[in-house]
Amino acid sequence: MVNTILKEADLFCPNSVRINFTIYLLHSIFWLNLIHY
Repeated sequence: MVNTILKEADLFCPNSVRINFTIYLLHSIFWLNLIHY
């Protein structure tokens, strides 16, 4: 799932934005898991 989002983001985002987006995604997933459990 994350891979498809990254591939789509790759189409219209420069590399630095994609890296920031990836970090943001990982953080949000991490915090969602923390809240869940």
